[in-house]
Amino acid sequence: AKVIVGDGADPDVLRKADIGNAGLVIAVTSLDETNLVVCSLAAAFGASKKIARVRNHALNRIIQEFGYSRFYIDEVINPEQITAESIVKMVEAPGTREVADFANGKIYLRSFNVSKDSCICNKYLNDPKLKKINIPFLIVAIRRNGTLIFPRGDTFIKESDRIYVLMPSLSHDEFLNFINPNFKKIKKVIVYGASEIGKIVSSKLSSMLREVIVVEPDLDKANKIAEEIESIRVINGSASEADILRECGIKSADSFIAVSNDDHSNLVSAVLAKKLGANTTIIITHHPDFHSIIDSMGIDIVINPRDLATYQILRYVRGPKIRHIAKLMELKAEVLELIPEKGAPVTRAPIKEIDFPKNSIVGAIMRGENAFLADCNVQINAGEPVIVFCQDDVKFKLQSLFIKKKKFF
Repeated sequence: AKVIVGDGADPDVLRKADIGNAGLVIAVTSLDETNLVVCSLAAAFGASKKIARVRNHALNRIIQEFGYSRFYIDEVINPEQITAESIVKMVEAPGTREVADFANGKIYLRSFNVSKDSCICNKYLNDPKLKKINIPFLIVAIRRNGTLIFPRGDTFIKESDRIYVLMPSLSHDEFLNFINPNFKKIKKVIVYGASEIGKIVSSKLSSMLREVIVVEPDLDKANKIAEEIESIRVINGSASEADILRECGIKSADSFIAVSNDDHSNLVSAVLAKKLGANTTIIITHHPDFHSIIDSMGIDIVINPRDLATYQILRYVRGPKIRHIAKLMELKAEVLELIPEKGAPVTRAPIKEIDFPKNSIVGAIMRGENAFLADCNVQINAGEPVIVFCQDDVKFKLQSLFIKKKKFF
């Protein structure tokens, strides 16, 4: 990468970067105003596409209302909003470890750790009993002891396997009951931190759950969130203190969500919450090194907001035919929503006759307004969004099947 030291809102600095010939400009400073100015200047200089990070919710609403073109941008990203929405989806589906939605929300990707009580534990995927289950789902990958497995009919599911499942959104609740016979709807959540993410999560969950408690050590922030969201209970204190957690009734908490702006406090409070009886713990962190130690500390889910924002940007970098990307860091794999061009190799025959790269699976197809799990006898049509799972090392080869003429990414 070429690095230029200077103010991105300075036209002379942008000229030095030859911004007029840029295919993509990404403005992601911590200041919304700077990002919008950079995109405006980039448009004036002739840059093709512009992405701006905008955190302010009121400003985001105005941009949505008047249209991106009025602000000279092609896409807005808000890491806090994306993170909060992911957390809410995980709370809605107890036991879920990763979440992503495809085909305009009609196809879900969810991952689960297989418990010994699960109906799928200690069974082969082609077991006749499983085939009788009238719930559409497709296991696209299995993580076992850190190794990625692409399942087949004779694949045996073991306790503690993590399975990655594609399913129609309409079968979501049924599948939760199937995969976990002890499935219970979430009733009580404790949120640590009145950060931007904490506010969004608390607001959304307060309209869905019986009890939402927010713990915030800063008195002014605690008072502010209590005024903004009347249906929650707010406790001024630190979730790193056992007495505060006990006051919240941590033993009866279905989920403890640590989303303060202090990564270390999030980690410590989640470990303590788990020890004191919280059923599920979720933390956010900006430190990638935390991922490697989470399993040993008993924390269930760790989310990096920067990673989520990066995936949103990647679809612009990787080509115009990608609608959505979900990156599975631990597996070194991706789930892509691709749109095949007219005459692309993937449209020339049924799926079973296409030479897909090894370690890739076609999971689902959106046809018109309907989305369905893929069958090997189905033929993909041009313009139909297709959800595919693949390892990182074959993703470009896989993408080449969806374009008529070979392109370089």
